[in-house]
Amino acid sequence: MLFTDVIRAKRDGGRLSDAEIRFLVDGLADESLPAEQVSALAMAVFLNGMSFDEAATLTLAMANSGSVLD
Repeated sequence: MLFTDVIRAKRDGGRLSDAEIRFLVDGLADESLPAEQVSALAMAVFLNGMSFDEAATLTLAMANSGSVLD
């Protein structure tokens, strides 16, 4: 998967899939995504918003991206 495709999908008003959101979070966690591309996605999200399902998937993926305390 190319991150530019994820950016393009959101820029064009599309809905991000669960896999695309997990790809974003994994890239943020392991620092494999360039800051410029993450910024471009952030701007696309700001301009086009996220659905409740997208936000829920993002929240859960971020919560499970590192060590989780009981």
